[in-house]
Amino acid sequence: MTYRKASALLPVLLLGLALVAPGAWGRTYIAYHDSTEGHSTAVVVTNLGEPETSVVLTAYDSAGEEILSTNVDLGSFTSEALFLEELLEETSGRTWGLLRAETEGRIALAIWIGAEGNWLAIENVSVQMTNARAYDYSGYWMTTNYANTSSRSTGLSLVNPYDAAVTGQIYIYDADGGAQLTLPFDLPPYSSAFVLLSDRLDVGSSIWGMIDISCELPVLLVTEYLSASGDLIDVDLVSTFYLIVQ
Repeated sequence: MTYRKASALLPVLLLGLALVAPGAWGRTYIAYHDSTEGHSTAVVVTNLGEPETSVVLTAYDSAGEEILSTNVDLGSFTSEALFLEELLEETSGRTWGLLRAETEGRIALAIWIGAEGNWLAIENVSVQMTNARAYDYSGYWMTTNYANTSSRSTGLSLVNPYDAAVTGQIYIYDADGGAQLTLPFDLPPYSSAFVLLSDRLDVGSSIWGMIDISCELPVLLVTEYLSASGDLIDVDLVSTFYLIVQ
């Protein structure tokens, strides 16, 4: 199966380190869903405390449009699993993007990503979003590893969890430190964008290395690793950012 997503990017937490959007209530946790053809997402929501709590889980498509909002009531230390393809109905198979969980309690999320009927990646989110604007720096940086060789390729998704647009730049370097490509991005609120690097870069034994992303607010970065045949083999969600001090 050749792996493709509709791209909105170009003219485009450790997991769970989050970034509270202005106006968010209680605690907010962010994650990612993939409900495109052949892929599925299950979300396990767990109450980490003794008091009962309610969680509002909201899913957005890559354009930032809300496609699902559901309430989950959890007893003391209980968990509930939600299978998004069952909840999304007619949009299932054609959508992917941001997941937001909002609660007055304290929760954890486990995001199960499946392909062709098999679960291939599990990401755990247990840290709520923090206020990125509390840091007095001009920009935020995020990094990930990529490969664009004959045996491996990489897809890159950027997810905006805020109610305001986020702009930035993607810088791609090969293993020798050579600059390969610079891509600007402008993400509307709650939207997501996708780049398949094999569409942008030459394939070669040295075309692998580091991707550095500069943005005015930290986004959720999703690195998807593909086999030579284009099958999805792993998913890595990155929301850890670093700061450059002048």
